[in-house]
Amino acid sequence: MFNLGSPTLKDDALRSRITQIRECASADALNHLIAELAEEAKFDHYQLNLFLPSGLLQSNLSIFSHEPSDWLDYYWDNQLVMDDPLVTLSFRLSQPIIWSELSLLENNLSDNAAAVMALRAEYGMAEGMTLPIHSGQGHHGMLHLSRSEPGDDLWSALGIISPLLPYLFNKACDLLTPPHPRLSDRERECLFWVSEGKTSWEAARILGITERTVNFHLNSAIRKTGCKNRYQAIARNVAAGQLRPDMQRLNITRILKT
Repeated sequence: MFNLGSPTLKDDALRSRITQIRECASADALNHLIAELAEEAKFDHYQLNLFLPSGLLQSNLSIFSHEPSDWLDYYWDNQLVMDDPLVTLSFRLSQPIIWSELSLLENNLSDNAAAVMALRAEYGMAEGMTLPIHSGQGHHGMLHLSRSEPGDDLWSALGIISPLLPYLFNKACDLLTPPHPRLSDRERECLFWVSEGKTSWEAARILGITERTVNFHLNSAIRKTGCKNRYQAIARNVAAGQLRPDMQRLNITRILKT
């Protein structure tokens, strides 16, 4: 086991950990590795929530966890996620969320949100931090790290975990994301122009092809992604990262120079 007592990982240890993460062949292996990291960073509990999009506003949730089982059962049975400020903030922010500093990030913490945090403390998770992370494919992750007793090394722990979080997140996404059908360049182009509000006829004029060909490619994209119509196909492929901003049509609004 690595000695991670210093404020940040030594270079060799960091490279070794990254290699270990990359070589994880299963979700169980990755979960075991997260458990090791949490223990070495002096946390009692952890939970990595991975939101994988199944549509524009729908997600499948996968959970890597070492938290009290009765807490997990109570949390999900009672849908506490709806009022959990750590989840709400994680979707809005990219910075670490130190639990003791919640009032600095959320000026008006609701009574329900405060009750969720108080309940966490009752279950042995009095102090902690949450690290949000997001991908260009619409994946969202949040790593909760907690312990029963306050410590003076919270920022040191942040230095240990933060460099590894992108690798943990990417590996978790690789292991758990179902394969998504790849669209052809022409299918993406047709979906792009429809997403811009163009009709099939207008898209055909822009692309220099026939309206029939545009509809052929749109129907192919709909069929590949298991959608019911072109609008659902747009939403699903935006969520999956297959439709991205057109780099040739950027509107540069500001450049700051020193």
